[in-house]
Amino acid sequence: MVKFFNLHDDIGTDIFDHRDSKPNRLDDYHYPKMKQGGIDTTAIVCCFADAETTWQDMVDQVLYVNEKIKESKHYAFDYSKDIRVFIAIEGMCGIKEGAREKIHWLYEHNVRCASLCWNDHNALACGAKSGNMPLTPLGIECVKAMNEVHMAVDVSHCCEWNFYDIQRISTTPILATHSNVKGLFNHYRNLSDPQIQMIMEHGGVIGGLPVRWFVTRDESKQTLDEFINIIDYIKEKYGTKQIALGFDFMDYMDDPTCMVKGLDSVAHIQNLANRLIERGYSQEEVEDICFYNANRYMETYLKY
Repeated sequence: MVKFFNLHDDIGTDIFDHRDSKPNRLDDYHYPKMKQGGIDTTAIVCCFADAETTWQDMVDQVLYVNEKIKESKHYAFDYSKDIRVFIAIEGMCGIKEGAREKIHWLYEHNVRCASLCWNDHNALACGAKSGNMPLTPLGIECVKAMNEVHMAVDVSHCCEWNFYDIQRISTTPILATHSNVKGLFNHYRNLSDPQIQMIMEHGGVIGGLPVRWFVTRDESKQTLDEFINIIDYIKEKYGTKQIALGFDFMDYMDDPTCMVKGLDSVAHIQNLANRLIERGYSQEEVEDICFYNANRYMETYLKY
């Protein structure tokens, strides 16, 4: 069985949303599927998509997720249990002042990766669906503070202007934890060839995203093979050493059919490893894509 490093999954928000009805959801629901799929390390993402989010909203969710991980029988922030995890933030909408202090607080509470925004505009940045404008002064302060504490800057949801601002400001190679290729499918969330080149030349990593509506508009082609075509596209230009995976599974959320065929949930990710081998990838390339590239980035740049 190939082991996997998943750079993106909104599990933090999921367990927080079920805190009253299913307080053991992390162990009882998520763990069996991750174990079946071969997850070694995963991001536990807390998602904040609403610009009205407050800092207290962020604090409440991050504290709860920390508590549930520490209580877990199966998850830990190191390899002392079955699955190693780190907390990530998608959209730091609640930071409206005092960015440096708040970034340091997040780091102290096991946040190791964060995006400044989701698809919309907030006090820090402009999302991919809300225009194209520069980072705000507060957003610049955030990036610098993230560099100070060795927290990865995720560019997956930002607009192009913000992408290049972050690349210029950041002293650490950037991550696109869950993004695909605009050269194959012109979607606002996908990366252009110049963006991909910039990430690769500066030592970053791109996590491929097998959510079907970011792979192709043609429903008949929303398949595992079509997703692997995205990996092929990057491999042909840059090799496989900076390709990773950010699955963003949603089977536990509103749309259980959002993934490409063959990757219905995290329990089925060995299908990807097997199909990569069938498509001519070497065992080393498969292991790099599925685990070692993301792991190398985290251990090199984030002191993880």
